[in-house]
Amino acid sequence: MTANRGGLTSSSAVALHDRAGDISSATWVGLFIAVVPPFVSPFLPLIGPPADPGAHITHAAGLTAQFAVDSTALNHFAANVERGMILKWVRSVALLVLVILWERTPLASIGLRKVSWRDFVAVVGAYLLVFGIGHALDLVVPKHLPSNVQLATMLFPFPLRVGMVLTAAVTEEIESRGYLIERLQAITGSACLAAMLAYFVFLLEHVASWDLAHALRITLWTTPLILLYLWRRNLPACMSLHFLVDAAAFLAA
Repeated sequence: MTANRGGLTSSSAVALHDRAGDISSATWVGLFIAVVPPFVSPFLPLIGPPADPGAHITHAAGLTAQFAVDSTALNHFAANVERGMILKWVRSVALLVLVILWERTPLASIGLRKVSWRDFVAVVGAYLLVFGIGHALDLVVPKHLPSNVQLATMLFPFPLRVGMVLTAAVTEEIESRGYLIERLQAITGSACLAAMLAYFVFLLEHVASWDLAHALRITLWTTPLILLYLWRRNLPACMSLHFLVDAAAFLAA
């Protein structure tokens, strides 16, 4: 059978189910990897943000603030982030191995395929949409000072911030777009429902890492990423858009 833009091939979809018509054990394990560890990792002592992130706003007047830095605590936070990045790559590699060796489906079944010029054009268009959403939010959402955790991440060394952006762009797309949307669509039979469930999971994961307001702002621009994936079914295109958006916002901090 040949692959199509709508998602799995017929043979791949069959491979995700056992003879009883239920979702295979491999896919349940894959869904566990894509959902549970990302949600609980922010609460782990050597992975999540520490009680003291190492940066504290000491005085604020409007959107201007003075802050103090505890270098020891900040370095401890940075070490947590580095361990968290390693865990994200381990999860993503585990998902890829599971798809190939246990589900016995091609990587194209989670959107890992070559990027065409149409995909490139779609990425540019989606980036302009994200850019527009960001400016619209700036007009209607009151600006506020960053939290101590956000402030601390802005003070990380530039190479670490590059690593964070690259890690998020690759690993979060594998988990939250490629694997979750495709497998949830196989379960529910609906691309729209699968996309909504994947969005909700992504929101909860970011609420666990950040505050609700920041998580909502992050996940609002996730909508163009989901739409891009549903349209093109191309994970590298989504990774490219994710990287561009994060780099523009985070590396310039």
